[in-house]
Amino acid sequence: MQKAFTLIELIFVILILGVLTAVAVPKFKGLTDNAKISAELSTAASVQVALDSCHGEWIINEGTFTCGGSIKSNTNDFNKSSGYPTNLGLGDGDKKPLEKILKDAGTNIKWKLIDSKYYGPASNKEKGVSASNCKDDKPCIGRWWEYNTTSGTFSLQEP
Repeated sequence: MQKAFTLIELIFVILILGVLTAVAVPKFKGLTDNAKISAELSTAASVQVALDSCHGEWIINEGTFTCGGSIKSNTNDFNKSSGYPTNLGLGDGDKKPLEKILKDAGTNIKWKLIDSKYYGPASNKEKGVSASNCKDDKPCIGRWWEYNTTSGTFSLQEP
C-alpha cells in the first residue's frame, strides 16, 4: 500500500494548477476596470435623473421652488428659459449641486471638474481605465463628461 504521492503525481497536480492559474488570472484582471466603468456610468445616470427631476419641477411649478435641495429657481444658478441648473459645480456648499447629487447617489468616489469637463473614477487621468481597455461608449482616460445647461444633458464626450 502506497503512503505518499509519487513524483509524477505531484508534477501532474502542479501542471493542472498552473493551467488553471493561466486561465483564471486574465479573467480577473479586468474586474477593477469594469467596476470603475460601472460606477461611473451609474453615477452619470443618477446625475441625469436628478437633472430631469429638476426640469420636471420647473415645468410643474413655474415659480419659486428649490430643486435638489440646493438650487433655488429665483437665482442665477437656475436657467429660467430651459429649466435646468446653470452650474453643476463640485465642492462643498449650497452652490455645488453635483456634489450633493454624488453624495445622494451613495458614492464616496471624488469626481473632478477641470475646465468645464467632469472626470469620474474611470475617466480620471491618474487612476482611470486605460484607453486600451476602453470599449464602445464607455468612460476611460481621454474621455470626459460635459453638462449642457440648455438641453440638460450630462453626456460622455471623447476627443
